[in-house]
Amino acid sequence: METWTVNTPDHTRWAVMGLRGELDLHAAGELREPLLELVTARGPWLALDVSELYFIDTTGVGLLVRLMHNLREKQGDLALIGPRGQVLRILRWTNLTRLFPVFDSVADVLADASAH
Repeated sequence: METWTVNTPDHTRWAVMGLRGELDLHAAGELREPLLELVTARGPWLALDVSELYFIDTTGVGLLVRLMHNLREKQGDLALIGPRGQVLRILRWTNLTRLFPVFDSVADVLADASAH
């Protein structure tokens, strides 16, 4: 699992982190600390760019759901950017596309962030 953060302006609501590869049991463990650091630094509005994520398993789905609930408890939210392929199919099959705000691109997230 590779992660990166997108340098978003401070006045925007969403912090953006990109994920590349597989979000499975192994990757979920590696992801916890970078997620916590980003949320601590930027606040509870997190958008994950999953456009380069090609696989997600039940552990990865569980991580996303727990993260979303945690952020919403802090009056924030979790959005997903560009899910496709197997990841989009799993999110649709589990009806999670209704639970998360889904954006097509980072530019769409930043436009939404500037509007609030």
